[in-house]
Amino acid sequence: MKRRIQWLSTKRALVSGVALLSFLVVTSSTWALVRGGNGPTDATWERIHRDDTLVVGIDPSFPPFGIFGKDRVEGLDADLAQALAEKMGVAHVRLVVLGYDGLYDTLALGFVDVLISALHPEARRKGVVLYTKPYFDAGQVFVGHADTPLPEDLDGLTGATLAVELGSEGDSQARRWLEDFEQPPFELQRLMASEDAMQAILEGQDWALVDAISARLFVNDHPELVVSALPLISDPYVMAVRRSDWRLYLELNQALDALRRSGQLDEIIARWL
Repeated sequence: MKRRIQWLSTKRALVSGVALLSFLVVTSSTWALVRGGNGPTDATWERIHRDDTLVVGIDPSFPPFGIFGKDRVEGLDADLAQALAEKMGVAHVRLVVLGYDGLYDTLALGFVDVLISALHPEARRKGVVLYTKPYFDAGQVFVGHADTPLPEDLDGLTGATLAVELGSEGDSQARRWLEDFEQPPFELQRLMASEDAMQAILEGQDWALVDAISARLFVNDHPELVVSALPLISDPYVMAVRRSDWRLYLELNQALDALRRSGQLDEIIARWL
């Protein structure tokens, strides 16, 4: 009986010790993320500055964010990587070309420092990666004539016609919203492509609700149309780093904030969209 009591006491002590250690590790990591630099060493950040090179994973099959140029990878993401490196005091950027399915595996294996490749944040990956603040929102936006104020939401469409891409988020949102009315307050026109929805405006329809990428590209060729500044449905694009690379995560967010404040981020987006 005495041995059992001793074992239970030892077991409780071990459990308490493990719990305390886990608490200290979590607290230390959290403190490092909040304070920056007052926590465990970020070996990736140290290597970046030692080599003066940021290694970026990118999938060049999604223009205009990533595309093969004449002799190199180009696009919004490539330009963003270069601008971020400059803000962080890093002289060189090395782009590693990857297929979309291999992005996260390559990051986990340590072959790249960061993924900049029009990524959507995925909840299932947040245990192993850190997602930065968004650098672009590809969500559903209103498109309409430049001489008419754009609606802010679906409430502003009473008596109008709204064109959407069949099966898109805008289509789903509009149909769910209309289900609450016995008499639909606006007409929903469901077309095969986002370009068709915006072409319908040129042919006399009132508004379109499409993704921001398609909207910006279409409006570039049709200056008589405008795009709403804020999306009705958000779809943010973010960067991803390994969860252990807390310092790189902080530096990327700070550099992104600086690009946004200076207007350089808007310039990069306007260059490609």
